Amino acid sequence: MAEYHVGCGAFGIYAGTLNKRKDRWQNKSEVTEEATRAVVQHIKQEMMLDKKSTRTDEFTFIDGSVMRVTYEVLKGE
Repeated sequence: MAEYHVGCGAFGIYAGTLNKRKDRWQNKSEVTEEATRAVVQHIKQEMMLDKKSTRTDEFTFIDGSVMRVTYEVLKGE
């Protein structure tokens, strides 16, 4: 069975398989929209389970910079 990977490139988010050395994509698809929506849906489900309407996460990058993301679930019409 193929081992799938997800990675970020200059033009989007990609999913696919790598070569045996794992240093190049062998087969890949651009999945930016699907990946973004899947992550947001996952976060929303976790928030609903925790009965929270807001959540803030921080991500630290290799260069030491930090991105803070705040999610807020608003009621539908």
